[in-house]
Amino acid sequence: MFRNCKKSLIRIAKCVIGCGLILVIMKSFHSDKSEAVPEFDDLERLMIEAENDNSNRILAVKNTCSKYNLGIYKKSGEPSIFKHPPTPQYSVFYIVRPYDLSYCPIYKAGSTTWIYNLCLLMNASEEELNSGKEQLSTIARRLIPELEFPEADQALKATKKLLVVRHPFERLLSAYRDKLENSVAGREHGTLHFYRKYGGKIVRKYREENFTGPRDDQVIRRKDVPEPAGIEPTFREFVRYLIDTDLASYGDDHWMPYYFFCTPCLVNYDIIAKVETLWRDQIYTIHKLRLQEVIKPRWRHSGGHSNVSRIYFRQLNRDMVKRLYEKFKLDFELFDYSPDVYYQYTT
Repeated sequence: MFRNCKKSLIRIAKCVIGCGLILVIMKSFHSDKSEAVPEFDDLERLMIEAENDNSNRILAVKNTCSKYNLGIYKKSGEPSIFKHPPTPQYSVFYIVRPYDLSYCPIYKAGSTTWIYNLCLLMNASEEELNSGKEQLSTIARRLIPELEFPEADQALKATKKLLVVRHPFERLLSAYRDKLENSVAGREHGTLHFYRKYGGKIVRKYREENFTGPRDDQVIRRKDVPEPAGIEPTFREFVRYLIDTDLASYGDDHWMPYYFFCTPCLVNYDIIAKVETLWRDQIYTIHKLRLQEVIKPRWRHSGGHSNVSRIYFRQLNRDMVKRLYEKFKLDFELFDYSPDVYYQYTT
């Protein structure tokens, strides 16, 4: 009986791999996690599946840019409904010419994982990267200095370009929880700076009279960290700020729309990965760029409660979700995401 069960489980596992259902279980930790890379037939199937998805993602970007008359797809004399940068933001790219790779980091979308990988490519030791003495981005910029136009433009054209995206609402919620929800905890990651620059102003503008705070079922308090001071903006207030703000001029990198920050309508990305398939897409990217002898797939991700979005979106009503979607509509269309399920979470 045990043998039969075991054989059944093996068949199920092979079926799952063959169907391309890559399950990534992110636990509550803030350190590296890595697993064995599939071998032989499984790896070949993974690469074929990821290649097909990547081609579809690139095509979706091109079609959307063309649909809205943006960037290099702009038709002369025809207007667009979207405000769009005239040139890429060259300074945000990490251009690693020795390995033929350029990466645009969308913060809160797997950026820590990939910046860590790039540092390893530039011969940084894992001991240095994990010491906590410096921010990872500081180390990365020391190893991979910014390039300016025209050198940056030439380097971008000569290298393979990587972009990693995430469901826009998930990224916004992650940015809020990491940077604005608690000004007391995480100060080594800039929470006090973000409160002073954004949080205090958001509260002064959007805090309603007779404010009592979100309900217990609309917020998650993290264990083993100090409680917020009570002066921080709620997620609802943060969303109202996003809806009302010209994010191209006044937004932060952590919540600026993808099409402003990494300009996919101006840059022909070779690989478009997603956080939702991060593990598989890392394996694909590493093998596609022939980097498997230098770096390995890993994720550096702070996981947690499985119903975070459901809980926080209870602070919003349907109209707010609709207006937030309209603010980030182009990102949704460029990368084939849907807002539908989030309407169900609202109160």
